[in-house]
Amino acid sequence: MITLLARSSAVHLRTKNVLSNLTSRCIVRPRLVVQDSVFLSAAKRHIHTSRPRFINPMILAVFRPVSKFLVVIVGRSFRKWWQALPPNKKRLITQHLQRNKGRYVFGSGVMGAASYYYYQSHTTTTLFTGRRRLMLFTPEQLLTLSQVQYETQMEMYGDWILPHNHPYSIQVKRVALRLLQANKDIPQLYNKQWTISVIDLDVINCEVLPSGDIFMFRGMMDLMKNDDQVATVLGHEISHAILEHSGEHLSYGYLRDLLTLVPLAIIWAFLPSDGIAAITHWFTNRVVKVCMQLPHSRTLEMEADTVGLRLAAKACFDIREASAFWGAMDIGSQHDEPPSWLSTHPSNADRQQLLDNLMDEAITIRDSFKCPRLSQKDPRQEVKMMLALKDKLLKGE
Repeated sequence: MITLLARSSAVHLRTKNVLSNLTSRCIVRPRLVVQDSVFLSAAKRHIHTSRPRFINPMILAVFRPVSKFLVVIVGRSFRKWWQALPPNKKRLITQHLQRNKGRYVFGSGVMGAASYYYYQSHTTTTLFTGRRRLMLFTPEQLLTLSQVQYETQMEMYGDWILPHNHPYSIQVKRVALRLLQANKDIPQLYNKQWTISVIDLDVINCEVLPSGDIFMFRGMMDLMKNDDQVATVLGHEISHAILEHSGEHLSYGYLRDLLTLVPLAIIWAFLPSDGIAAITHWFTNRVVKVCMQLPHSRTLEMEADTVGLRLAAKACFDIREASAFWGAMDIGSQHDEPPSWLSTHPSNADRQQLLDNLMDEAITIRDSFKCPRLSQKDPRQEVKMMLALKDKLLKGE
């Protein structure tokens, strides 16, 4: 049974469930807040492998830029020092390295084994997909970082938040509560205070913080036709939060930087001039971005699409609208946009294809929760017709 009780400027939502005895509270001030006062027993279980000691995120935040600067200084200093050495000194050093190469190889092997052990001891398994990934942050550390991010976002957009009685705020609140209540069996929902702020800016975006703070922009809301499409975007953002994608993104960034330190040091140490070293350094960074950073970012986005579709299916939304939404976004996109392999996000067409491939399974999940039957009119059909028309126009037919 769900009852709405108006109390001053806030709206309280109380849900009674015989099985879980769950109580929820929703406060809109003008941002939506969903906070659970009674935790499900499942929330106490951890799906991740046990995590050993973690480094303070502030230390990592300082180490990251400092290490990039130091590797240039050390590599360049070595090159200057080596170039200034007389030939006999260079010969002695070379002979020393040849005589003791076994020790250096052994030392390198020990360091490699220790690094591999550290990596393996800090890998976790993602919810639903079972993907293995590096995680250097605890949930508590992510919440601390997200609080700083939240304050920054509020400084930027605080004056642009729509009031709680605005139609967009009401719609986002309604869809978010339906998603959260339908997925209350997921433990990761209960360690967050879910909030939604609708920003009155013509920006096509929706952002989420690790704490569960979601920022929806009016520009994105203008593009969505119904609650089902809003559930597509919110389900995607909620998935980012419960999968701890922000922490994984930071962890992978640190690992990526660490792996490039030695190649960059070699570049600055052995290339003949600063100019050549700087150009090679820039090119290496571009290659790392295209081959490592961007593919990983797209993986996280597609994983959030996959899990978000599941969340929306359990909430009995018309999940076919997810494919229709990204198809419509593809129709409105420019044909001269850069290829997806140069982007942090998959293309609209790739996202539509992914969701279509998952649709049968998602509909089966939806049916298993005794949801009302889907309408015979499939929203994807109209989008397919429009896409075909767009292709003909681009071909000049």
